[in-house]
Amino acid sequence: MASKTKDRILVASLRLFNENGYDTVTTARISEEVGISEGNLWYHFRTKKDLVKAHQYALIRDIDSRLAIKSTPETVLDAYALFNRKVFEEVWQYQFLYRDQAEFGRTSPELEGKVHRVYEHTTAMLQKMFRHMIEAKHLSMPDDDLAPLADNVWMVIRYWPSFLRETRHVVKLDRMTLNAGIRHHFALFETHLTTNARSYFAAHAYA
Repeated sequence: MASKTKDRILVASLRLFNENGYDTVTTARISEEVGISEGNLWYHFRTKKDLVKAHQYALIRDIDSRLAIKSTPETVLDAYALFNRKVFEEVWQYQFLYRDQAEFGRTSPELEGKVHRVYEHTTAMLQKMFRHMIEAKHLSMPDDDLAPLADNVWMVIRYWPSFLRETRHVVKLDRMTLNAGIRHHFALFETHLTTNARSYFAAHAYA
């Protein structure tokens, strides 16, 4: 029963944080949503920061499957489309983690180390796929530009929810705003893609 209650707390808190923003959601509101006392919630999670850490660990577990995507010059269009869908699914499912870090701040050195490694692995993966696109004649771009391109692509993906909140007062993503993020990231390099590659991504890489 305790584990079921803990799971219900995680589901409710994630939805409330995503829809309303971390700062506006209290433990009392989460308790009310779950149908338990606030003391019962504190038994499982002493603070809201503990809930954030639990969601961060869940996100990192999901990221492992995205980092396991394999790419070759022959399969790179499929691989990149799959990578793109998975990474934006992460942004969709854990919106508040990508959007509200200024509110919940630092969590733990261990988690910060894991997040740093995720960034490193993600940008390395992007560079590898861009090189495969070049080898397969889908992309025309100097090799020296691939590292900055990978960083820029990740910056657009990573900070898209924060950008929307700060500039357009959008808190909860919907399908239109999620696809706009995908469109913005493709705008970084689509003029260097072949017509066939652009058409493929238009058909397969959006939410």
